[in-house]
Amino acid sequence: MRPNVPGPTRRRPLLVVLVLLAAGCLQIDTRIVLREDGSATITEKVRFSKRLLDLQDKPGGKLNLSALLEKAAALERMKHMGKGIRLVSHKVHDAEKGARESVAVFHIGDLNEFRYVSPFPSYADYSKNNVIRCRLYPLYKSESYVGTAGEMAVLFWPLKNPQGEARPEKGKPRPKGPSPRDLQAYRELRPVFRDILEDFKLRLTFESYAPIRATGFGHRGRKAGVNYVDLIDFSHDDLDNYGGLFLQNEEIMIDLLRWELGSADVVNHTRGFAGNLTLPVYLPWGSKYCAWRGSSGIFFKPSLALFNRHFKGKKLDYSRWRATPENKHVPARFDRIGYTREKRNASTPK
Repeated sequence: MRPNVPGPTRRRPLLVVLVLLAAGCLQIDTRIVLREDGSATITEKVRFSKRLLDLQDKPGGKLNLSALLEKAAALERMKHMGKGIRLVSHKVHDAEKGARESVAVFHIGDLNEFRYVSPFPSYADYSKNNVIRCRLYPLYKSESYVGTAGEMAVLFWPLKNPQGEARPEKGKPRPKGPSPRDLQAYRELRPVFRDILEDFKLRLTFESYAPIRATGFGHRGRKAGVNYVDLIDFSHDDLDNYGGLFLQNEEIMIDLLRWELGSADVVNHTRGFAGNLTLPVYLPWGSKYCAWRGSSGIFFKPSLALFNRHFKGKKLDYSRWRATPENKHVPARFDRIGYTREKRNASTPK
């Protein structure tokens, strides 16, 4: 789906490349860790490669990329990350191959207040609607397919309901696609695009204090009882369904250059990520199902603190499609639905 960028189609490849020139050789790895009391710690790692840092040293260059790694930049980003957030620590250090990395650790007292950059970029209004909020809530009634009564659920969803690709009015022809000349221009840009994205990595992870029982969109390591879920995990060395490099797939590359981030090619080569560790983790059109609570949440057992806050003295409804006296008014008991550390059987790889 295309961003809201003015100008004719023939100018879009240049615009995309200019954007990527500022993003190439960049790595951002953010981990949101939910604590048992409902607070969260956010660790944000931002790395600039030597090649990217060298851009600021060119004669006449006005870039000051190093400043984006400093504490002042982290404090500025923090202003947009939600009510009650504070910076716990910050450091900058040298990394391999001449890179520089900043590690900022934030704490927020209530995960429901957290805001961050959206990992769902396929929507038509992403340029104006690219901030996600978080919702942590209890399930008192089992959802139709995934969520079970007595569980806690977490949702990540844009601040405003996202806008999909506009459909043509009834009776009017569909918009014309790119011309052969435009497609050839995209093909010629593919090597440039791949070179720009060398060492590129983008990852956003949610980690719970308890193992993740299920999600509505699938996650890796479910059978192992992992306690983390990637909302996006993309790097330059990911593969496609054929076992070739994702960024060397011609159809995918043309779609990316056209900003068709929810295209059939992109979807078909990412939808199996839960069972194929070589694919990117990406929720393009699938992220819209976050509006469907029971089909998109991240589900896990309540801690004692969250049980006392949300479930103590409550009745649970385990009926999904048909209610019976045995499954509709069940008293919530911590020994049945709660999480204790002794039950934990997997941990997040660091």
